[in-house]
Amino acid sequence: MKLPDRLLIAAAVCCFLCVLLSTAGIVANQIAFSRIDPNNRLILSQDVFHTFASWSFLFFDLLHVFVIVVFALVLAQTFSWEAWMGGGASVVSSLADLASLSVNMFFLMAALRAMAQGKSTGFVTPQAGYDVICSTLDFAQASFGLVGTLFLATAAIKASGMPKVAGWFLLMGLPISVLQVAEVGMHTSWTVIVDTLVTPIDEIIQQIVIGLALCAILQRRAQSGILAAPRQPDTSSAELPAAPQVPPRFRQVRHR
Repeated sequence: MKLPDRLLIAAAVCCFLCVLLSTAGIVANQIAFSRIDPNNRLILSQDVFHTFASWSFLFFDLLHVFVIVVFALVLAQTFSWEAWMGGGASVVSSLADLASLSVNMFFLMAALRAMAQGKSTGFVTPQAGYDVICSTLDFAQASFGLVGTLFLATAAIKASGMPKVAGWFLLMGLPISVLQVAEVGMHTSWTVIVDTLVTPIDEIIQQIVIGLALCAILQRRAQSGILAAPRQPDTSSAELPAAPQVPPRFRQVRHR
């Protein structure tokens, strides 16, 4: 099944938007952490920059799911089972990250914000309960992300051109995926750096190479379409048919 060009263009545009969202989230988080301790969630829940960063990463996950689905479908046309395994695991990973961010934003941060304002939250320590949920979702995100990256990279490396380059970049991101699995549930200074700086930068690189791979596929289709298009005959330089000549005897009869 050949994907339409509009779908590939939409995925390439989403790659560009993902890069912008992830970059904005990194910058906003660094501004917030320059003023507030990253482990002080009570104060972070009231910070505008941290809230903006959370929304940026939330929209990033939504667009990332679409990009991964399109990229996996492109690879599945030739390398079916690796692309299906990698695409499915990567989608589950993105959805788990989306769920973790949603719990963190709409439940944990909202409860901490209410506590800071002196309102009743119904929990003595809301952070403890929500941390268990977020840690479980983070483990699912990291483990499925590791499997998805491995299979997607395997399928992309078997391709040619820019998709092959994207596969090698995905493969180079495997150590970061392993590190994400190892640091689940930990709240230290180095895990904050991994979560807010290393991982988003790795995702930016992945989005750039996937976007370039999709653009290369579009360019290849355009070139093959131009070569396959039938050439129209050039009628401008064609000679007009000669007028029928009248024998001399009949011309003399006409002049009489």
